[in-house]
Amino acid sequence: MRSLLNFSERALRFAGNTLLRASQRITPLPKLTADERKLLARNERFRDIHRGRRAFVIGTGPSLQTQNLAPLGDEITFTLSAFWKHPIVKQWEPTYYCFSDPLLFDGSQPMREFFARVVSHVPHATFFLPLEAREVVTRQNLLPGDQIYYFAPHGDLAAMDVPELDLTTFIPGVMNVAQVCIMLAIYMGASPIFLLGLDHDWLSHQNEVKHFYSGHAGLEEHPELRPVLSDWSYKFLMECQLTGWNAYESLLRLSERQGIRIVNATAGGFLDVFARANYEELIQTR
Repeated sequence: MRSLLNFSERALRFAGNTLLRASQRITPLPKLTADERKLLARNERFRDIHRGRRAFVIGTGPSLQTQNLAPLGDEITFTLSAFWKHPIVKQWEPTYYCFSDPLLFDGSQPMREFFARVVSHVPHATFFLPLEAREVVTRQNLLPGDQIYYFAPHGDLAAMDVPELDLTTFIPGVMNVAQVCIMLAIYMGASPIFLLGLDHDWLSHQNEVKHFYSGHAGLEEHPELRPVLSDWSYKFLMECQLTGWNAYESLLRLSERQGIRIVNATAGGFLDVFARANYEELIQTR
């Protein structure tokens, strides 16, 4: 949820609130300050910037252990959360790097250490963060300022029919940061958009959420981290998963209206909203 990649208490509170708001009328858009509007206006430069090119949205699922990412060095890539732990960053850095979990912006020492590792491993990417993170990111100088762009989430992607995206104003709120990456890729006009490392398999076991790496990306000491799935009722986890699926279906409808293909090239996993493709075949035909 926001995010199962970190599975924090705050993340699941967000997921629970999302389930509630899905059955309620979406609240009016909040007003942006002049400074916030100016920040978001900077995103205009990304509109259709990759029109006609393919892109890869790469999660952190365990399937990445079995897939060779080396050929993606010259591709447009969107990565997220703790992707900096992947050894491939020694060969190439992602084009875009996204965050959305509010746990990442609480100003705590574990979070400062987390971003220090991001910058040391991926110093040149373009970073996308929620607007609400601006204050702490700026005050603590967590990321290079000239490489940061913000998005403004509002509402629930799972409960919305999105006719189009405009990154210079509000975009739908999400259940996980991969959905932010997909929206960014759509806004930038990339097609097809291939998904990797989005296993979404946490309901198939009752232990920890699995990644391509061991541990929790340096968040082990964070007091709100609760990665053990048995801490939550299975019914609640299923409801959250269903909400996430509804959000992916909303993205599929949006992409089809824009004439953009989204294809899941994850090795295995349960995300069946999108058409499937074999990753190895994709990289051989380029």
